[in-house]
Amino acid sequence: MRISIRPLFPLLALLAVLGACTNTTPPATSPWSEVGISDFRNIAGQWEGLMRRIPEMRNDDWVQVAIRDDGMYEFKSYRTIGVLSGRGQLTLNQGKAIRSTDQGQLTFILYEANGARMLRARATKEGIEYASDLTPAK
Repeated sequence: MRISIRPLFPLLALLAVLGACTNTTPPATSPWSEVGISDFRNIAGQWEGLMRRIPEMRNDDWVQVAIRDDGMYEFKSYRTIGVLSGRGQLTLNQGKAIRSTDQGQLTFILYEANGARMLRARATKEGIEYASDLTPAK
């Protein structure tokens, strides 16, 4: 049995365009303020946004992240070559949620502005850097 993913391309393209139209990056003069994460409940929930590779070597990928009250997280990145997924346990350090392994590091920083929240994710894995500004999933 052969399953075609071709019908999903318009949906994935729409998600990428909608995410690209949402500018959540806090510029230097932005009202976004960093908020220290004192408990995982501050960031628990579903988050989503575009993930960029630094330096850019291909198109941005859509990523969804779920964080639980106990610091466990799961992510899925919808890429043109398939889905990349993973999970892990975060720790809190100086107001940031962090996951460190011998292969790399993931850091989440919470920002707020005018009642909106943004979770900035930065990761390094095997020397490659990734960045994403995530907003609460709808």
